[in-house]
Amino acid sequence: MKKTILSVALATAVSSTLPVFADAAEPKTSAPVSTTLQQTVLNKAAEGKASTTAGNVNINFDVLGIANALINAANANTNREGFVKGLMESAFYAAGAKYNVMVFNLSQGYETRFNGVKTFATVKYGSITYGVWVFENGSFTNKGDGGYINWAFRGWFDRNGGFVNFRRP
Repeated sequence: MKKTILSVALATAVSSTLPVFADAAEPKTSAPVSTTLQQTVLNKAAEGKASTTAGNVNINFDVLGIANALINAANANTNREGFVKGLMESAFYAAGAKYNVMVFNLSQGYETRFNGVKTFATVKYGSITYGVWVFENGSFTNKGDGGYINWAFRGWFDRNGGFVNFRRP
């Protein structure tokens, strides 16, 4: 497994493109969100938890240290439905069954409003890239096709069609 230390430039890019990580910053301070996020990402990078790349898995942010479980799940399944379900289950249990999990085919339309994101990763199945989020609460709207080949989620939620509202356990 290859580990990569993030630079301040990459941390700034992450904060500007993924604002939900502002809630992932552990201590609340008077510093601007981007500075707090940069420091959190750099601290996690120093611990080996911010960015990991292995095969078709890219762990972008991993406060919980569950990268190995996602890598193992990605390599264990040969059919697409099993792949998606395996990622979901592995992320849920690797996070101690304490957080909500969403796995989604990123080539489809969606909207996220997650709070307390603990892990975000992208995982490839052939040419299809899936996003994997581990988070405290929030909502997700699937604007594309359903089915386990495109999405799977676990945790504490209410669902109405393509809209899922997650709550804390």
